[in-house]
Amino acid sequence: ARIRKQFKVPIAELEGVQEHLARLGSNAYIMTASQHLVNSMINQHEQPAVISAIMKQQMTDRMRVCVNDAMDVLGGAGICNGPSNFMANAYTAVPIAITVEGANTLTRSLIQFGQGLTRSHPHLLDIIKSIQAGDDVKGFNAHLAKIVGHAVVNTTRSLGAAITRSRMRGPGDTSPYWESQLNRLSANFAIAADISLTLGGKIKFAEALSGRYADVLSNLYLGYATLWFHAQNRKVDGTDVVMDYAMQHICADIEEAFEGIFANFPITPAALFMRGVCFPFGKTYTRPSDVQMKQVAELVSTNSAFRDLMIDGTFIHPDAATDRIALLHATLPKAVEADKILKACRRAKREPNAEEQKLIDEVEAAREQIIQVDSFSRLGQELNMPEGWKAEERPAFDDIYGTRTQKRAVA
Repeated sequence: ARIRKQFKVPIAELEGVQEHLARLGSNAYIMTASQHLVNSMINQHEQPAVISAIMKQQMTDRMRVCVNDAMDVLGGAGICNGPSNFMANAYTAVPIAITVEGANTLTRSLIQFGQGLTRSHPHLLDIIKSIQAGDDVKGFNAHLAKIVGHAVVNTTRSLGAAITRSRMRGPGDTSPYWESQLNRLSANFAIAADISLTLGGKIKFAEALSGRYADVLSNLYLGYATLWFHAQNRKVDGTDVVMDYAMQHICADIEEAFEGIFANFPITPAALFMRGVCFPFGKTYTRPSDVQMKQVAELVSTNSAFRDLMIDGTFIHPDAATDRIALLHATLPKAVEADKILKACRRAKREPNAEEQKLIDEVEAAREQIIQVDSFSRLGQELNMPEGWKAEERPAFDDIYGTRTQKRAVA
């Protein structure tokens, strides 16, 4: 996006493209953070079953968004298949990742919240065991009382957190503000999950509702993972901007899922109660502004420390002459510098000197190579055609009466 130009301007400067770039940067940061956090859990010999389901569904869904955004930025270079198209295989693999190892629809609507509720609730599994015992009335009553008491505590926490949450974001590092928001939303989720128990076994069949609960749960994990990763890399220039942008989207997604729960919960008094204790003052969160979008797009499309962090651990071929990604990676800092020279020359109304012109010409040559797509003289069965065969002889060039074929036969 920084190398390719339209109207003599890098397409990374066009707001329509910047929307895709910002979304790519935000999702890359969220996904990298979540990956690092779950890997740290596994390194500690934990077995995070529910988080594994969250990771599978969220990472592959966000991968689909990233691949589609990348295809939109690439344009024709993304749809013309060949050795130079570095997105074609990823685009082809998207539905495979979405479907296998537990289809995402199943994972979201049945597993994440349904399995997570049983595993995470401090008293639900105990009451299930007392029911399975058959005659443990005393144990059932004791565990039921604990569930009710737990719900009362969660109600107080949810309402209190909604009232006392931080409201001042301020400049610079906004991670304390977002941690306060996640703590508030976690308390909201706790009471909403408790109230879902009023549906009994019906919650298993209310898959759309369960999916919205799963959206809240999975985005809470992504939010905490993002803050955790930011704490590990807070010294990297640009991470404050991207973290703040990502957290705005995450909290807005959580609030949107909550709104769906309130609007579709089948027990109306319970839905009204949830809305009252979770969002007593109405909607809270907004999406990022266009100014923030442009800042993230700038970090993604220039040779920034944030971009270096995102490509850390990514294989890049050492030979830029034979690999398109390696050529893009090698040309980016030169393209940024060449654009600076051209702007300075226009401002000063002068011509570039010899050294400057050499860099500009090098970037132009690389740009010309990068924007080209693969072309082939023969495709498919045509590879087996005899020597002297021409593309003009393809059946598609003939009319419905076979006129051209007849003329060739006569000749």
